[in-house]
Amino acid sequence: MPPLAREVALPHTPRLLRVGPRLFLTTLGAFLLLGLPVAGLVSQGVSDGIHRSFAERSLRESRLVAALPPVVSALSGNAAERANLNALMNRYRDQLGADYVVVTDRDARRLTHPNPAQVGQRMQGGDFTAFLRGRSVTETVQGTLGRSVRSKVPIVDGSGRVLGLASVGFLLPRLRDVFLDVLRAGLPWYLLALGLALALALGVARRVKTEMLGLEPEQIAGGLRQYRAVLNTLEEGVLVARAGQVFVMNPQARALLGTPDAALPLPWPPGLPLPVPGAGPVTAEVAGRPVLLAAQEAGEGAVVVTLRDLARVRALADELTQSQRYAELLRAQTHEFTNRLHTLAGLLHLGETREALALIHAQSARHEAHLQAVGALRHVRLSALLLGKFDRAAERGVTLTLDPLSALPGTLPPGVLDGLELAAGNLIENALEAASGTPDAEVRVLIATDPEGLMLEVRDTGSGVPPALADTLTVRGVSSRGAGRGVGLALVSDRAQALGAALSHDRVRADGRDWTRFTLDVPLPEAEE
Repeated sequence: MPPLAREVALPHTPRLLRVGPRLFLTTLGAFLLLGLPVAGLVSQGVSDGIHRSFAERSLRESRLVAALPPVVSALSGNAAERANLNALMNRYRDQLGADYVVVTDRDARRLTHPNPAQVGQRMQGGDFTAFLRGRSVTETVQGTLGRSVRSKVPIVDGSGRVLGLASVGFLLPRLRDVFLDVLRAGLPWYLLALGLALALALGVARRVKTEMLGLEPEQIAGGLRQYRAVLNTLEEGVLVARAGQVFVMNPQARALLGTPDAALPLPWPPGLPLPVPGAGPVTAEVAGRPVLLAAQEAGEGAVVVTLRDLARVRALADELTQSQRYAELLRAQTHEFTNRLHTLAGLLHLGETREALALIHAQSARHEAHLQAVGALRHVRLSALLLGKFDRAAERGVTLTLDPLSALPGTLPPGVLDGLELAAGNLIENALEAASGTPDAEVRVLIATDPEGLMLEVRDTGSGVPPALADTLTVRGVSSRGAGRGVGLALVSDRAQALGAALSHDRVRADGRDWTRFTLDVPLPEAEE
C-alpha cells in the first residue's frame, strides 16, 4: 500500500487502466496501427521489386537465348538444329531456373515449349507486332502455363532480318514464393522489434510508476485534490520553499502577501524573514500587517512555513485569557459560597439560628454593597468581572475597593469595552497577587472618564515592580513571579497600542502607605472632539 493511502482515501483504478497495462496496450496498438501499414507498404515495395527484378531477368535471358547460334541457325533453315532446338531450350531453361523458354517463328508459332504438345501452336497473350519491328517487350500476361512475367526479344540473322522471337518466362506463383520467402526472413526481425518496443514500454511504465510513488494517475489527481482542499480551507497561510523559491502557496498566504495572481515558483518575498525550522515562531510585518511565521522541515531541502495574522492570534489569546480569568473567578465564587454554606450548616446544627441569620444578612449586605458599587459602570460584563474579583480578593485575604467616583458612559467605541475588560481583569489579578500576604493587603480600582478620555487605575499595597524589570515588564515572558508567566501584561500592552492607549506604572504614597499604581489612559473620540 502506498504511504499516501494511509493519509488520503485514494480512488480505485481498474487493472487495465493502470499505468503498466495502459502503456503496454498503447504501445502495442500504436505499433500495430503504424507498423501494419508500413509493413504493407514495404511488402508492396518488395513485391514490386521482385516483379521488376524478374522482368529484367526475363529480358536479359531472353536476349541471351535470341543470340544463341543454334537458335539463329534453326530459324535460318538448319533442319538438324531445328529438330534438337526444343531439347536444347529445355536444358537451357533448367540452367536458367526459368519456368519456360519459348522460341517462335515470325508467325509466333512455337518451336519450343516445356509441354511438347504445345510445340507448333501459336503463342498466346501479349504484343506480337513489336518483335517484327525489331523491338523487345516485357509483359505480364496469361499463357498456357498460367499468368507469368516474360519478355519477347526478336531473333535476327546476320543481315538484320527478323526470324522469330525468343521468350523466357517466370510464372507468378514463383514470384509469390520468392516474396513469401522474403517476408518469412523479415518476420522475426519485425517480431523482435515489437518485443523490444513492448519490453521498453514495460520498463518505462515501471520507471514512471516509481517516480509517481507507486500511484496511478487518477490516484495522484485524487490525492492532489484532497490536499488542495485542505490547504485552501486552512485559516493560516502556508508556503513551501526550497532553495529560496516558493513552490506552494495557498490562497490565505497569497492574501497576506498580496500576490493573488502570481505564478509559481516565486522568489522568497523580500523583507520577509525565513524562520529557522523548529526554532519557534518569529514576527514580521507584511503590508503594514503584523504576522507570525513558523517553519518546519519537510525533507529533501523543503521548508513548510505557516503565516498567521498576529492580530487574530492576539485576539484569540485575549479571549483565552479572559476565559481563564472568568473560570478563576467562578472557582473563587464557588469556593467562597461553599465556605459560607458550610458555616451556615454548622451554625444551624449548633442551633445558633441568630448567628446564622446575622451571617446571611451580612453576606447579603456585602453583596448589595458590591452591586451598588459596580452599578455606575453600566456595562454588564465589566460589572460581572468586578463582582467576581471581589470574591477573588476575599479568597486571597485582600480588601478590594472600587472608587466611588467610578462611572462609565452608556456607550463606548467598538473594541474599547473588550480592551477595558482585558486590562481590568489582568491588572486587578496582578494587584491581588502582589498584595496578597502583606499586612492590611488592599487593592483600589478606579474606572472613570474625564475630558481626555477613559482611565483605568489599579493600586495595590504590594512591594512594587523590581527595578530590573521596570523597562521590560510588558514584554511577553517577562515576570517577577518566575518562568511560565508574563503573558497578561503583554496582552494588555498590545491591546492598548491597538486602541492608541497608554499603559504606565509608578509608585505613589497616599493615606500614609506606599502603593504600586498601574494606569491605562484610553483616548475616546468624543473626548477628542
